[in-house]
Amino acid sequence: MGMLSNGERIAVKYLLSTTQCHEKQFKNEVDNLMKVRHKNVVQFRGYCYETSLKCMKYNGVNIFAEKSPERLLCFEYMANGSLDNYISEELCGLAWHQRYKIIKGICCGLYYLHDECQINSFVIHLDLKPENILLDDNMVPKIADFGLAKLFDDNKTHTCATSRVGSMGYMAPEYIFEGIISPMADIYSLGVIIVQMITGRKLGPSGTEAFCSDFVGPVRNFMSDIKI
Repeated sequence: MGMLSNGERIAVKYLLSTTQCHEKQFKNEVDNLMKVRHKNVVQFRGYCYETSLKCMKYNGVNIFAEKSPERLLCFEYMANGSLDNYISEELCGLAWHQRYKIIKGICCGLYYLHDECQINSFVIHLDLKPENILLDDNMVPKIADFGLAKLFDDNKTHTCATSRVGSMGYMAPEYIFEGIISPMADIYSLGVIIVQMITGRKLGPSGTEAFCSDFVGPVRNFMSDIKI
C-alpha cells in the first residue's frame, strides 16, 4: 500500500523479474489498463519505469553499467483483497445475495472488456481467476492483472497462440490443446469461478461424474437453507 500527496491510498505492484517475457507483460498491462474504464475493472493510477547507471570495475577499469529497470504499477487500493481469500467451505460467511452481487459484478466487468470498450477493439483477459478479482470497501469486485491480456480489433474474432500461458484449472480446453484465443476463453474461466462461488470450494473442472456430483451436492445443501 502507498499514499499519494492528497492522502489517497493506492496499491503498488512492484515487478521483480527482468526477463524479456516479463518486460513484454509490463508493457502489455500498461497499454491495456490505460484504455479501460469501468466500475468492475480495477482503476489504473499510473506507473513508474526507471533505469540508472552504476559505477563498477571491469578488468580493473571503472565503467558505468545500466542497472535493471525499476518497474511499478499503481492502482486504486482494494481494502478487502482478492476473491481467492473468500473461497472456502463457508465462503467466509458471504451471504447468497453477496455472492450474487460479486458474480454479477465480474460478469459486468467482463462484458465491458468484450463488448463495450470504447477503443475500437475488445480485450481478452486470459488469466481470469479468483486471485485476479479484487474487492473494494463495499465488496464490489474489480477485474485486475492484465499482463496476459490480448487486444483484438473489431474485425477479429479469434487467434492462435504459439505458447500457452495462464493458470491451470481456469484455462479453456481449446486454448490449452489448440492454442485458440477468443472471448470464450474468458467465459470458461468465469464458469469455473461461478462454480467455486456457489459451492465455496476450489473444485477443479475435470468433467467427470465425480466432479459433477461434488458440485451438485453442496449446491443442493446450500439451497435447502434458503427461504424464497
